[in-house]
Amino acid sequence: MTPLRLVIVDNDQAVLDLLLLDLRLEGHEILATAMDGDSAVQVCEEHQPDVLVVDLRLGPGIDGLGVAERVRRDSLRIVLHTNYVNPQVVKRAKDLGVTVVEKGSLNALRRAVEG
Repeated sequence: MTPLRLVIVDNDQAVLDLLLLDLRLEGHEILATAMDGDSAVQVCEEHQPDVLVVDLRLGPGIDGLGVAERVRRDSLRIVLHTNYVNPQVVKRAKDLGVTVVEKGSLNALRRAVEG
């Protein structure tokens, strides 16, 4: 497996800490983290990651799919890591080319990150 360069976005510090630990142990480089949508867009533009892992609900401002809409490009894999999986979210994500992974399975997240 080739190590990937990641940006991770979640408004829950405990989730961020868990993902940082797990994905670093998988050999990936974490370029930056963010806890809100505007910061997520900023760090993605600044760091140009291979993969963006983003939560759907990020508090006030744009949500994770709004972030995806602003930063998407051909060379960026975007993984929506959320507790809020429903048909509307899945359709919105699919229309943006975003992979949806429900929180709770680190194995599923690892597979989605690695493509």
